[in-house]
Amino acid sequence: MITTLIALVLAAPATLTVGSKAPPLAVDAWVKGEPVKELQTGTSYVVEFWATWCGPCIAGIPHLTAMQKEFPAVQFISVAASENGPKDKQLDKLKTFVTSKGDAMGYRVAYDSDRDMGKSWMEAAEQNGIPCAFIVGKDGVIQWIGHPMEMDKPLAAVAAGTWDLNKAKDAASAQAKSEETSKELSKLMRSAQKSGDYTGLLAKLDEAIKNNPDNTNMLMTKFQIFAGPAKKPQEAIAVGKQLLAMDLSSMEFNQLAWVSATEMPEKSRDLDFSLAAAQKAVSISKSEDPAILDTLARVYWDRGDKAKAQSTEQQAVDLGVKSNMDADTLGEMKETLEKYKSTEGAKN
Repeated sequence: MITTLIALVLAAPATLTVGSKAPPLAVDAWVKGEPVKELQTGTSYVVEFWATWCGPCIAGIPHLTAMQKEFPAVQFISVAASENGPKDKQLDKLKTFVTSKGDAMGYRVAYDSDRDMGKSWMEAAEQNGIPCAFIVGKDGVIQWIGHPMEMDKPLAAVAAGTWDLNKAKDAASAQAKSEETSKELSKLMRSAQKSGDYTGLLAKLDEAIKNNPDNTNMLMTKFQIFAGPAKKPQEAIAVGKQLLAMDLSSMEFNQLAWVSATEMPEKSRDLDFSLAAAQKAVSISKSEDPAILDTLARVYWDRGDKAKAQSTEQQAVDLGVKSNMDADTLGEMKETLEKYKSTEGAKN
């Protein structure tokens, strides 16, 4: 598992945002599932953009499958709108990939060869990275936009009819207003990475966090800077404990656990903190994400609990096999499991 500093990217004002009417579907082929000609009033949808070459997209397939099972009334549509390679071979490659996944990819998959939906959805919403999901309500209005690993709670609220769209629109508006700050932070980040001096960046982050106390992305960036390049582990744990008390996604709690357990000096690690973060990530993901279970196993191992490390890593491997996880990642997990089984002392 590789962890990097969270990017703070400036985006131009979006023409498609939370509260906008969802654009029409415009795909060239349906690769899996019953075709959907148009978004129907009275039905909620998750429209996800991904690609077969995208590692995080592939890693998220088990999560999307689990979510589709949990919310069968919501129609999940995964649109491959960024395929690479010769255009005349893209569809066949996509079909081969989806077929290889079988039931582990338990939702509709469509192909957008000319990126019509990529333009009308992703570009219009100024979403520059995949995977990216749009939750569309029964009224055809976009309720939420973001990383699929972070949509559990929004989707549950939309499905239950308790989602506060006005609050979500306010949050989206607040994010748009922070664009200039994000631009400055991006410049400071690049400068700090070159010079090794993070003083200016941390000062600007403190100012930004003061003005946006609910912006977990900025707090997470501060945590990672302290934990890694700034080499201030005590400050990292202090910020981490703030995040631990917040309403984060499973992916964000997993990030806290992995960084604190692997990227801080061994003598400065707080493995009680790492365990609490990892357990929250597993709880939110309902023990259905092999990568998150892999993190929990690593924390158990570092704490000296060999038995729990073995059983949890075995669970991660079994789930990875069941979900047709990519071979490289699964291979790494299997090697880790053998390490946990063969090594006497539970240390790195």
